[in-house]
Amino acid sequence: MKGFRGIALASAIGVYLLIVMGAIVRVTGSGLGCPDWPLCHGQIVPPLEYHAILEYVHRSVAALVGIPLLLLLGVTLARYRSNPLIIQPVVWMMILLVPQIWLGREVVLRELPPMMVAIHLAIALVIMALAFFVATLVSLPGGERGGSAQAFPNSLGWTIVGVFVLLLTGAYMRAIGASWVCLGFPLCNGTWPVGNALADTHMLHRIVATIVGTAILWQAWRLPRAFPENDAVRLWIRLAGACAAAQFSIGVAQVLVPSQLLQVLHVALGAATWGAIVIVGSLVYLDLADRGQFGGTIRAYIALTKPRIISLLLVTALGGMFLAAKGLPPLDIVALTLAGGALAAGGANAINCYIDRDIDGVMGRTTLRPIPAGTVSPREALGFGIALTICAVGIFGLFVNPLAAGLSFAATLYYVFVYTNWLKRSTPSNIVIGGAAGALPPVIGWAAVRGDLELLPLWLFAIVFYWTPPHFWALALLIRREYERANVPMLPIVRGDVETRRQILLYSFVLVAVTALLTPFGLMGAIYLVAAILLGGVFIHYANRLRIEATAVAARRLFRYSIYYLTLIFAAMVIDRQIQL
Repeated sequence: MKGFRGIALASAIGVYLLIVMGAIVRVTGSGLGCPDWPLCHGQIVPPLEYHAILEYVHRSVAALVGIPLLLLLGVTLARYRSNPLIIQPVVWMMILLVPQIWLGREVVLRELPPMMVAIHLAIALVIMALAFFVATLVSLPGGERGGSAQAFPNSLGWTIVGVFVLLLTGAYMRAIGASWVCLGFPLCNGTWPVGNALADTHMLHRIVATIVGTAILWQAWRLPRAFPENDAVRLWIRLAGACAAAQFSIGVAQVLVPSQLLQVLHVALGAATWGAIVIVGSLVYLDLADRGQFGGTIRAYIALTKPRIISLLLVTALGGMFLAAKGLPPLDIVALTLAGGALAAGGANAINCYIDRDIDGVMGRTTLRPIPAGTVSPREALGFGIALTICAVGIFGLFVNPLAAGLSFAATLYYVFVYTNWLKRSTPSNIVIGGAAGALPPVIGWAAVRGDLELLPLWLFAIVFYWTPPHFWALALLIRREYERANVPMLPIVRGDVETRRQILLYSFVLVAVTALLTPFGLMGAIYLVAAILLGGVFIHYANRLRIEATAVAARRLFRYSIYYLTLIFAAMVIDRQIQL
């Protein structure tokens, strides 16, 4: 165990040093000291030039950090593969290494695009957090676990997220060259707001730093009282508070007396704060996991977001981005749009769970959702949903474009107020009219890339809009009695199963017609048309089978196929566009 602990610590510390080395490279302007990859000026050994040597050292440290990470994986597979608390984070570290290496290459070849630099750091911070979690897990003697806290403090979770966001805003600020556009403190060159994008970004970072720093100091006061028997929690949260205070002080000093050394120290203390707060979170996790509390809380909050629904929405959003770009869309826009889309959908779903908590409590398939199960209070679910929505709109508005932000917020408002709060309980046409919210993701994806709207994204909206009724009504047929028990006027209850099956078939014909018309209007080519006809033919076949057989098996078959259908029809569009080019 001691050897494994040493490897885990070496991995975590190695990633920390790599982040600090990256800061040195950025601060000194050496990011393009080696303009190619993996060589440096076409050579294995870099030229004897200051910037090239610094960048080469950075790459060398990255390669060296890979050694303990690979050793960690090997030992884990050999000795701890049956322990999910060890094997899962280690495997995730290895998975994240792949995009991290690729991003390192792209950052150089694309000449340091700011958002890509921030994403590169984000993945490094996650790998570092996973390594510190494993190191903490194997370092704790069993006797040090256990405490008096009754529930995981949600404020600690938000503080950890806050530190993560703080570091990313700092990285983005440095990447766009806004580190010293605001001299003086607390104002920016004696005034604020300035009305300048660089200055506003700089001031946003200061605001986030103030909020997060206050939160850390609050945790440093609160957690020792919540965990009086856990010496490790008290030690590490106080260390996190000390690092945060020192980092804030140096941040102030560097805008009063600009200095590259102070900027590097600022980043180093920020990464140290991240490591310390992650260790605190890990210690609290282990303290509560022994009594089965923490894991259930995390799973409950994830369940509120309805991840399966989110995944399908993101597929259509990704399709919209690829179609808008007529090729590969910018990686930073893809990452930000998917992140913002996931947060927006998760927030809307969490608020939906809050509004529908009375219905969920009487429907068999939803009684185990977090609110009726009692794992999350209604107030916490509502706050969680609102927080996710604010984060989503912030990501779209600050880093993508206003149109994508507006569409995302409109989709959330429509889903929450028009569908959930009104239509769902008042009309059997609820899913037809309310389906507009779920049809917006491909439009949002298009808007994120292009910043405008054309005929094609509106057609994508129509495809998802007409796909929704047969997809959802097939499910409604399967759980008809549950909706009846909850007094929700779904079509099978109000109009009967026979009429529902007829409507499913009619909407299936309309759906196939809408998809096929893309080619005559010149929006898609022959390859897509063939795919649309074949996929649509199967859809109509399953819908007709359901009308004739009138069985649960037929309804389940259509419901499952409809999910594959939507994914494949968007894939066919993307492939058709690529081949046309």
